[in-house]
Amino acid sequence: MKKPDEEIEDQLWFEDRLKDAVTQFDAVHAPKVPGLQQFEALVDDHKQEMKKRLWKELLLFWLIACFILGLMLWVLDRNVVWFGILQICIAVGGISFVTMRFRRRKVSTWKS
Repeated sequence: MKKPDEEIEDQLWFEDRLKDAVTQFDAVHAPKVPGLQQFEALVDDHKQEMKKRLWKELLLFWLIACFILGLMLWVLDRNVVWFGILQICIAVGGISFVTMRFRRRKVSTWKS
């Protein structure tokens, strides 16, 4: 265990020998922080991109939903058995899509 006097001597030695070099290093490698306007522009751009993406996804969802609804009504008009088969195929497709999508996010367990 060090005595408090030794810690003070170590600190004084560090300040005498390396303080100038450390302050010079800090001055040379100071981070360049962008201005507030640049951050606000970045946030606005991100918001616009997210809105565009969400609108595209919503449009795709509605197109697929209209297609499936039209197909279901057409098949229902023809035969009830084919309507049931179509419903089962759609359910299996949806379940498989969801499992493939979220399977990648599986948490790995620690192996010891």
